[in-house]
Amino acid sequence: MKFRKFNIEDVPMQTTSLIDIVFLLLIFFIVSSQYKNMEVETEVTLPIADSASVVQTEGVDEITLNVTGKGNIKVGGEVFSMEQLTKALQNEIDADPSRERRVIIRGDKKSLFGRTMRLMAACAEAGLWNVSFAVYQEDPGDNN
Repeated sequence: MKFRKFNIEDVPMQTTSLIDIVFLLLIFFIVSSQYKNMEVETEVTLPIADSASVVQTEGVDEITLNVTGKGNIKVGGEVFSMEQLTKALQNEIDADPSRERRVIIRGDKKSLFGRTMRLMAACAEAGLWNVSFAVYQEDPGDNN
């Protein structure tokens, strides 16, 4: 019995499209992480709660309001007065009243609660009723 020998030449792998995909993914993750960092202020230290739950809502637009320890209100890295915030929230509702929105208030543990109450009143005045508070839940195994 006679076997034929096949000459398999090295076929170069086409990496052009692979490089394009890697760069597109890299750009996507860089842009999305920067956008998320704009909403979450690093100078806000969240309070610790006895109990907390994670609320998963898909298809709902989130508006993140940050209250710093000095009482400043920041949205997307920009400082707002209470009047400016009320107008901005009302403009957001007027732009598309049919869209469902959720407000997340990230209050610093050193900020006064009266400031947070005024934020809730501004949300209610604009017609935003789905309001949540961001907190840390203490780890039961942590004895510090």
